[in-house]
Amino acid sequence: MNDFSRLAERLHRLEACEAIRQLKARYAALADAKYTADYRRQEPVRLKEVAREQAGCFTPQAVWYGAEFGGDRVGREALAEWFEQSPWCFAAHYYLGADIDVDGRQARANWRLWQLALCADSTEAVLLMGRTEETYLHAEAQGWLIDSMRFCDVQVTALGVGALPLAPGLEALRARTPFPVRTAY
Repeated sequence: MNDFSRLAERLHRLEACEAIRQLKARYAALADAKYTADYRRQEPVRLKEVAREQAGCFTPQAVWYGAEFGGDRVGREALAEWFEQSPWCFAAHYYLGADIDVDGRQARANWRLWQLALCADSTEAVLLMGRTEETYLHAEAQGWLIDSMRFCDVQVTALGVGALPLAPGLEALRARTPFPVRTAY
């Protein structure tokens, strides 16, 4: 392999890794867009629309190994139905620590997940931590898409009784705190 071929291969891998990171960011943003700022699910029509967009991050034949997250699902339609039935009334997904390996038009990645959520049935605040193992395929028309997602090492902890004041910021925290909160450093 000559220098130009090696350079082209490295560029392909770098561009693929960045595209996969952007795909993951879109997936997380759509997962969170199903909720309003006042901790409610979107109206049914909007919820369905966002759930379909979220499922659009996957290949048509994608496999979701969900365990406690909706069980195993196959295909975009099944994923869209699950995303529409979310157990949360608020969620904030943070994926980080990507370990991405690209091989031509296929890729694998491991992500660390931190998720803050409010349970829909109780509004209890929880912190969810885990890891996802994912595979990707590159489609000519759509670029990189998730072909499988498996949740591993999931841990969930309640953050207290009832909903935490996630907003409107420090004022809500000050109202619940018996000592002053420093805002200047």
